[in-house]
Amino acid sequence: MQVKALKSDFVKSVLTLMTGTAIAQIIAYLIYPVLTRIYSTADMGELGVYTRLVAFIAAFATARYEATLPVAKQDNHAFSLYRLSFRISLIVLSTVFLAGLSYFFLKSYHFSNYVFLLISVLSAYVSVWINLGTNWSVRKKLFRQISIQRMVNSVSVSAFRLLFGVLNWGAFGLIFGTLLGSFLSIFSFIRTFLSNKKSYPSAKDSKRMRVLAKSYKFYPTVYLPHVLLDLGVDLALAALIVEFYGKGVFGSYSYAYLMLKLPLSLFGQSLGQVFFNKSSELVNKKQTVYPLTLKTLRILFYISVVPFTVLFFFGSELFAFVFGERWTEAGKIAEILAPALMLNFIVSPISSLSLVLSKQKLMFGFGLIVAFFQLFNFGIIPLIMNMLCKFRFADPGFSSFHWILGFNAILLSLIYVVIIMLFLRLTKKIPLNQV
Repeated sequence: MQVKALKSDFVKSVLTLMTGTAIAQIIAYLIYPVLTRIYSTADMGELGVYTRLVAFIAAFATARYEATLPVAKQDNHAFSLYRLSFRISLIVLSTVFLAGLSYFFLKSYHFSNYVFLLISVLSAYVSVWINLGTNWSVRKKLFRQISIQRMVNSVSVSAFRLLFGVLNWGAFGLIFGTLLGSFLSIFSFIRTFLSNKKSYPSAKDSKRMRVLAKSYKFYPTVYLPHVLLDLGVDLALAALIVEFYGKGVFGSYSYAYLMLKLPLSLFGQSLGQVFFNKSSELVNKKQTVYPLTLKTLRILFYISVVPFTVLFFFGSELFAFVFGERWTEAGKIAEILAPALMLNFIVSPISSLSLVLSKQKLMFGFGLIVAFFQLFNFGIIPLIMNMLCKFRFADPGFSSFHWILGFNAILLSLIYVVIIMLFLRLTKKIPLNQV
């Protein structure tokens, strides 16, 4: 009976999250074919750099203490960590803004750089609200609230991007529309936070924060570097691709990557948040996580196998038909990335096991390996190939973006397979008294 109840609760929670997320993503899917006929690949390239920069700043801003909210043993402790994360984020974002102002002032950059800095910092602050609100909602099982936030975000962002596209605002319209739409989506989280302040008064909270910060120091000292490594590599890859191949190629790459990541947003993210909540509960009760992990992997495989297979064989044709002829290149890139991102789709929702099982150091090691290969493939190989082509020791086609992208996808696929096998082994063999 207990197993059936667990399965029923798990499926119900996943469906609640997926319903709102599915509606949000369907809206985005319906708008994208319009946006791709308004905005250029270079515009999408600038949006890709912006989103990666904001994600990096937002992750750094809270020192990853937001990830402690679902796993803290008591609600009052979790809410103190909520407050702590906000205090840290205000300090970090203020520092980033002042440092950026100083840099631009000394370098005498154009006014648009100041606007970009302001939008990036504000976007990071909104992302902090979303990350904290989502994790608190996961803890309190407020999955409907998460669904509503995602629907509002999707509708608002899509509407503003479309409006600013019609007004011919270019890349700035994409970026500014993203900020405005995301801002409109956080009010439910703000309302929940303010109502919970009455239930968890701040008396003696500063002292409790210091104690909790030390108790969960593993998150800023081990988990944060891992997350910053992943996001930093994404940002570095954006800079390298723009440098070697131009904004247009990066725009195609970024858009193909976004489309292949949408299934993760649609299904994997919802499943992953519920998985994190359930696996944390099981470990706290000294129960095995293996059956839940195996069940989750099977669901993710069944969800992903058909769409990613279709994209692997017909990506170019699909992208050209749905998004317009200028996105044929993005379709070719999607074909190359499809196997690796299918495995990434399967791995990502269960990656929280590194937190649940206190194996962040091990996963950080994998992160370093992935970072090395990606930076080598996109940073060093183009330099070597360009040099060889210059002296006619290699064919210019050998240094093409497609070739490097394919080589990188194969390496990533192998690493993801190893990680899946490792997670299964850990959940099956590690004694719970060691967790």
